[in-house]
Amino acid sequence: MAGAVLLLALFTGSAVGCTQRPAHEPQAERTPAVDPESAQQRMVDVVKDATESLGGEWRVRSGPDYAEACELPDGDRGSKWTYFLTRAQIGDVASDVAKVEARWREQGMSVDRWGTKTEPTVVGRGGARTDSVSFSVAPNLYVIQGVSLCFPGDADEL
Repeated sequence: MAGAVLLLALFTGSAVGCTQRPAHEPQAERTPAVDPESAQQRMVDVVKDATESLGGEWRVRSGPDYAEACELPDGDRGSKWTYFLTRAQIGDVASDVAKVEARWREQGMSVDRWGTKTEPTVVGRGGARTDSVSFSVAPNLYVIQGVSLCFPGDADEL
């Protein structure tokens, strides 16, 4: 159990880091105006679509109502929702990665992949529904994390 908790903690840190965008991509070009409720629902819909396509029993680890600070296109501080789920079972990793990549491309996202064949991480960005969504594989564990679009509001007050 302690090993699973440690692995989860490591994945949480690495998955959050994976959602960072390159500094050369201006915020204004990638984030349309959105309210907190719409941002949250869009992110939840993307995550739900991914988990349903993979099947199995998913456990919510945090969110979808956990807010973090972000920067709005005008440079003001805003907030974004995060949502983190795990499934303590892996399937056919190659097939599942291909399925997730295809679904995210169909939704208008750009997709990046890194890691190994047995423990890949796939990140989808864009599509006007979410800032990013990631799918990672670890020994006996699937992880999906969604990050909403940035919206006006103070994360500490949400």
